[in-house]
Amino acid sequence: EKLPPAPSKATMEDNREKAYRFVAYSAVTFSLVAILSVCVTLPMVYNYVSHVQDQTRREMSACKESARDIMSEVSMVKPTISGHLYAPNNRTIVKRQAGCQGCCLPGLPGPSGAGGRNGKPGVPGMPGIPGFPGRPPAVCEEPVPPPCRPCPPGPP
Repeated sequence: EKLPPAPSKATMEDNREKAYRFVAYSAVTFSLVAILSVCVTLPMVYNYVSHVQDQTRREMSACKESARDIMSEVSMVKPTISGHLYAPNNRTIVKRQAGCQGCCLPGLPGPSGAGGRNGKPGVPGMPGIPGFPGRPPAVCEEPVPPPCRPCPPGPP
């Protein structure tokens, strides 16, 4: 069998030039695709973020308005003298209080009741802290009486 002839120097340079040309065209193509995709997606992302921001602002203003309405409704509810809430739309309260003008007001507190029974004894408490040490014990020795004073000299 015969081996194919070795490639010449001109064909090797020709192949190398074709490879470099392919790499260069590929790099330019990928760069153009990246630039075009950024030009298309950047406005889309900006539009989406703007839409989300506007929607958040609308929801925040609706929330604030709802809170204001609730606070105004709460401030309209007025407590009565007896402590019950005044609700003009509640027909039950209106019917019960229809013939009662001032009769449902609370009176003065009554006298205090009798004292109750003593409770069960509790659990014993924790022991106290130890006391100070005492004096040392007295030694059982008889005390030595002090010596007598010398007697004064007698008459001459």
